Amino acid sequence: MQMQEFKKRLNGFFNDSGMSKNALAKVTKISQSQVSNLANGQSKRWTKNTKKIDDFIQEYYQDNFKIPVKIEQILKQILIKSPENETQILTILEAINTFKPAGKNGKK
Repeated sequence: MQMQEFKKRLNGFFNDSGMSKNALAKVTKISQSQVSNLANGQSKRWTKNTKKIDDFIQEYYQDNFKIPVKIEQILKQILIKSPENETQILTILEAINTFKPAGKNGKK
């Protein structure tokens, strides 16, 4: 990942999460000045601390991912009609999860 991309990702994280630079610094045990430098684009290279912050952001988005409303509604309708379908739905979702995402050119 390029540092400009990381700067955008980091600042997007601050907007999405509402977390302050100081709070992120405390959680990741990285100096607040280094977090500020990364957010301002003043860091020129990828370091172990950059990776530490990137991993934290990735975990945040995995834990706070919002399921699209339409998908949630359909799943609720299926489970209300037939609660025993839970196992089959989980099996289908796990199978879908094993597929590799399509590349930029649309091919797997």
